[in-house]
Parts: sequence; structure tokens; C-alpha cells
Amino acid sequence: MELSLSKKRPLKKKKSPGKARKANIPTTTSFGPLCHARFVEDGIEPVKVHTLILGTHPSIKSFEEEQYFGHPLNAFWWIAGDCLGFRRATGISPSTGKQYELTKFIRHGEDRIIPYGEQTKELVKNGFALWDIVSQCERPGSLDQDIKNAKPNNLREFAQEHYGTLRRIVIANGGTGCTLFVRLFKDWLGSGELQALPGHEPSEKAFSKAIEREERRQNIEVPMGHKKIDLICAIGVSPAAAKYSYEDKRSMWEQYVYEPGLADFALQNS
Repeated sequence: MELSLSKKRPLKKKKSPGKARKANIPTTTSFGPLCHARFVEDGIEPVKVHTLILGTHPSIKSFEEEQYFGHPLNAFWWIAGDCLGFRRATGISPSTGKQYELTKFIRHGEDRIIPYGEQTKELVKNGFALWDIVSQCERPGSLDQDIKNAKPNNLREFAQEHYGTLRRIVIANGGTGCTLFVRLFKDWLGSGELQALPGHEPSEKAFSKAIEREERRQNIEVPMGHKKIDLICAIGVSPAAAKYSYEDKRSMWEQYVYEPGLADFALQNS
């Protein structure tokens, strides 16, 4: 029996491309915290942490390399090397065979190149620590603005473990990282334990209003002279922060992160 051409079969509803892509986005988990205690043997006193530097969440390249700030054009390890006396790499692009532009401004020669593992040790032995704001999330790529369903790392617990020596928390990826921090740590912002770095306009813009709002909401009375941890909104080290030159990024990080951090380290060990 022939089917009548006037009776059309119902069409199956097609899934939109956006929904299909969303279904395929995996949940990723960040690396663990990196500090000197991770490298010392039992019975040896670890270096006290004065500065906690926070990425947002590892990029695709960082996961591939199993490294914090793993993209070759991410400025983080180049700046750390300039400030701590090593060089990240040769800086030659594997695709073009040419030097990356930023290598024109690197302070140390190729004789100062050390492997990634040694770079992390140089960082933490001077009292700096690394972690991420976001523990788990969904993200179709590497841009912070595309992070969905974010779950935070236990940053407040880490800060409590280092109470008395932790002086500053640095958000390494600028405004988007600060926005996530504010959204995920409202209770902490209102605890009286944190403050925007006084006199640093980007940090005050990123955090001051949120801190005031949350302190009012929680009705917190902070004792006079109470020692607070400074929150610093740093110029983003990601290559996506392309409006800033490498020299601009290094200058800010050196002034507000490495110089005061190394001064704290010297004071702790004097």
C-alpha cells in the first residue's frame, strides 16, 4: 500500500549546535596547591608562605603540559625568572623557528635556563605559593569568561594554615579572575580577613565595594589594628591580555608582588 504524499512523517527535532557542544564539554579539575611544604622531607621546617598567587583554572595547554601557566607565551614564568634569577626557556617558537617577541626583554641569558620543576622550586623556596581560584568547572576552551559551573578551591582553609605569615593574595589574570573570586568567596570577603591593597587603584576597584557590601551584610566589626591579607588585582599574565606589553606586566608584578614578597622572605629569615 502506497503512502499518501499528503501525509508527511513527523520530523525529528534537531538539537541545536549549542546544546550539542555543551553536552560534550568535560568537567576539569585544577592542580593541587604548590608551596615549599610539598618539596621538603619530614622533619624539615618548610618556608613560610607570604604570597599566594592564584591562576583562575588551568588552560588547555597547561593541562597538556601538566604545568601551571603552561602556555609558552604566558608571561608568568618569564616574569618569575626575571625577578628570581632564572630563565624559562629559549623562547624559540617551534612553528616558526623564530624568537618570541617578549624574549627581547628577558633579563637572563640561555645559560640560566632551568627545567619547569626547578623553576617551581625557585618560586616556593622564596615563600611564594601557587594555586587556582576554581577547583572544577566546565569550559569550552581556555578563556576565563567562558567558565561555567565553577567550584572553588579551599583557599580560605589554605590561608588559615598560613595565618600570620600570609600577607597578600595575587589574582594573576586581572579583572575576570577578580570577578570570579568575588562571586565564589563572598563569605570570606565579609569576614574582616581581607582588604584590597591600599593605594592600588585596580585592586580597590576590583574588591573594595564587594568587601564593604559583604561586611555590612554579615555585620562584621573588625578590631582596630587587625592584620588583614591584601588582595591584589594583577595585570593578567595570559597572552590574552595583549593590550599590556611584557615590560608593563613585569613592572607591575615586580613592584607589587616580587619585591614586597622577597622583602618579607628576608625579614622572616633575618
